[in-house]
Amino acid sequence: MIRGSIERNKEWVNPYLDVNESLWSYQYITELSKAGVLPEVDQFEPTVDETRGNLVLYLYNLDQGAFKKREKLEPTEEREAPTFEDVEKDSGLYDAICWAYENGLASGKTETTFGPNDLLTREQVCTILARFAAMEQIQMIQVVEPNQFKDSLYIEEYARSGVTACQLAGVVKGYDNGFFYPTNNMSRQEVCAVIYRIMSAAETAVPEGARLVDLTPGAYDDLYKNYTDIPFTALVPASEETGPVSFFDKAVFIGDSISVTLESYCNSTGALGKAQFLCAGSMSPSNMLTGQILPEYPKGSGNKPAIEESVAASGAKVCYVMLGMDNIGYGLEKSTGDYVKILNNIAARNPDVQIIVQSVTPMTENSKSYTEKLNNDTINAFNERMLEICQENRWYFVNVAQRFKDENGFLMEEFCSDRASMGMHFTYDGAKVWVDYLLNHIPEDLL
Repeated sequence: MIRGSIERNKEWVNPYLDVNESLWSYQYITELSKAGVLPEVDQFEPTVDETRGNLVLYLYNLDQGAFKKREKLEPTEEREAPTFEDVEKDSGLYDAICWAYENGLASGKTETTFGPNDLLTREQVCTILARFAAMEQIQMIQVVEPNQFKDSLYIEEYARSGVTACQLAGVVKGYDNGFFYPTNNMSRQEVCAVIYRIMSAAETAVPEGARLVDLTPGAYDDLYKNYTDIPFTALVPASEETGPVSFFDKAVFIGDSISVTLESYCNSTGALGKAQFLCAGSMSPSNMLTGQILPEYPKGSGNKPAIEESVAASGAKVCYVMLGMDNIGYGLEKSTGDYVKILNNIAARNPDVQIIVQSVTPMTENSKSYTEKLNNDTINAFNERMLEICQENRWYFVNVAQRFKDENGFLMEEFCSDRASMGMHFTYDGAKVWVDYLLNHIPEDLL
C-alpha cells in the first residue's frame, strides 16, 4: 500500500483571520490547510454549518493532493459525468462534484440537481467518509466496540453501516447523553475534525493483530437487527430525591418577563448554582425570529445576538426554555410553529446542548390579561401541543405549570405578584417553589 506524502512540518502561514489557537478545532484546520485540503480565504467561518459541495471539495483536494499516489479501488460501476443544473462548469466545485459522483461518494439530490449549498447531516457525513475511506483503501483500526446510541434506530438505513464504521474507528462519537442525533447538521470545524481523523488513519501503520473496521457497504447493518428501540419520554417525572444544585451550573434559562423573577431570585440567592439567564420582558418566539426583542449577552455589553449564538457563547450544556405567553394569542399553529423554529435554531447551532422546555404557567382568576385568545384554556392547549412536539423531537418537557394551579386551574394567588392586574408574574415565594420543582424534576439521563 502506498501511503500519501502529507507534509506535516512545512512552515504554515495562517490565511484565516477568524482561526486562532483558542478554537478547539485549531489543530485540525491547521493540518488540513497544510495538506492543501482547505481553500485559502480570509474568513474560514469555522462555526457555520458545512455544505455538501464543500465536503466533496475537501475530499477531492485530499485525493488529488496528499493521497494522489495511494492505491484506490476502481468504481464498481461506470457513471457518466453528471449534468447537474445547479453546478456550473466554471464553478470551483464542478470537478470535485463530478469526481464524487463518478466514484459513488455522493449522489445528486435529484437527477438534475446536486444541492451543493445544502447543509450536511451527521449521518450523511459518516456515509460519505466511509465510502471515501473504502475507495482510498485506508485501513482503519477499530478502537471501540459497537455501541447502540439511544437513537440508533432513527439513523436512515443507507447510513447505518457508515455511521457504525466511523464510530468504531473513533472518527465520530455520540453525545454525553447517549444520543447520536443523525439529522443534526455539522459545522465546518466539526467536518475538519472528522476529515483530519480519516487523514491520520491513512498515515497510521497498522499493528500486527489489530482489528480493522469493515468498510464494505452494509457491513454492520445486521447489528441494527439486534437493537431495540429505547423509549424516550419527554415529560420529566418527579425524582425520588432532590437533584444536585450543581447540575444547573451548566444550564442556561431562556424566558420572557415571567422568568425574570426566577432570574432575579436565583441571582440573589444562588438557588440554582451558577445557572445563566437569557431573559427579556415581552420576548416571544416571533419577535425573537425578527430580532425585535432579544436578551443582552454578555450582560451590560449592549449586544443582542441571535439566541442560538448567545446559548453557544454561554457554554451551557442544558438549555431550559419557557416562552409562549406573548405568542399564544396568535393561535396554536403560529405560536408553536415559531417556538419550534427557535428551538431548532438552538439545537442546530448547539448540537451537544440538551433542550428542556418548561410549560407556560397559568393566569390568576382575576387576571385582566384574559382575552378570547389568551386564557388558561389556550395556555393548556399550547402546553399540550408543546409536549407532543417535545416527544417528537426528543426534547424534555418539565410541567412547571402543574405546581402553580389551584383546584380550578388558575395561578395560585399567593405566588402571583400582580394578581389584581396582569395576573401572571411571580413573587419571590413563587420563584422559590419554582426552583424546588426544578430540583425535583431533573431528567435522570442528564445526571
